[in-house]
Amino acid sequence: MVKVTILGAGVTGMMAAASLPRNYNVTIVAEYLPGDYHTKEWASPYAGAIWVGVHQSSPREQKMQLQGLMGLLRLAETNPESSVRQIEMTEIMDRGTKTDVWYAEKVPNFRFLAQDELPKGALYGMKYKTVVLTPTKFLTWLYERLVAKGVQFRRTRVYSLAELKGLGQDRLQCVVAKAPTTYDRLFIRRGDRGYYSTAFSRLDGTVYVGGVHTENDRDLSISDEQRARICKNAHDNQPDVFPSPDPKDWPILYDDVGVYATMDRKISGVRCEKEIVDGQRVVHVYGQNAGGYVYSFGLAREVVKLTEDYLLELPATGRL
Repeated sequence: MVKVTILGAGVTGMMAAASLPRNYNVTIVAEYLPGDYHTKEWASPYAGAIWVGVHQSSPREQKMQLQGLMGLLRLAETNPESSVRQIEMTEIMDRGTKTDVWYAEKVPNFRFLAQDELPKGALYGMKYKTVVLTPTKFLTWLYERLVAKGVQFRRTRVYSLAELKGLGQDRLQCVVAKAPTTYDRLFIRRGDRGYYSTAFSRLDGTVYVGGVHTENDRDLSISDEQRARICKNAHDNQPDVFPSPDPKDWPILYDDVGVYATMDRKISGVRCEKEIVDGQRVVHVYGQNAGGYVYSFGLAREVVKLTEDYLLELPATGRL
């Protein structure tokens, strides 16, 4: 029997496990497992958990992202209990050009906004159909399905990983608040000098509002200044939804501060490739930055292909 060990029980690791053939002996090894939502030491439970195209992407990455979207759209129809649901996205851009939007006309219901639909200062914008998830609910749902499939989970801390070229870590602070009853959409606005404002309506009645991103930062403490900036930006962009810029007037449930792995794009983009490391057959799968859910199904399909490539070189009893 083919044996596969996966390091990490986040969305990437579990989606890979879900995509491998049922007759594989799959074990997921991780320090934190679905249900461990008391710690910020892993990223998947605290993600924005939407699909949005990553503008600076290689053709291979674009293909994986589109496969991720198609898989999630299908899941919203077949398994709504997963928390995945279809929803409209509005993206507003204060930088770049329309040629950056490689996914134009490739995602459902896509259209660029007319000039009179744009807010002051915006260069262009677009609307399209996408998905949003409630990450803690999705991870638990996927975990239960994998256990039923026969996937083994082992709680173990791995102290050293080799050959992780280009890997770094960034910090993102957001707030999660009770959603206005009439708010049922996604919103993103991107600008210069790191400006980034989001508001994602979720199935559980909350709205995930971001965000302040800092590079090479592992500080998990909550910044009052950043919380105030997040609320002000949301108010400035959608005053009908967020009538006050003052956090004290918001029904904030909690502050969401997380650290996620990043890839230095000067070195590489998403890394999904085979390598023999000290005689061990390895498939590297990392570097999606904050895009674990964006790549989801697409990256998992690549993992399956690379795993099967190894099997062409090994007897069926080989171990990965």
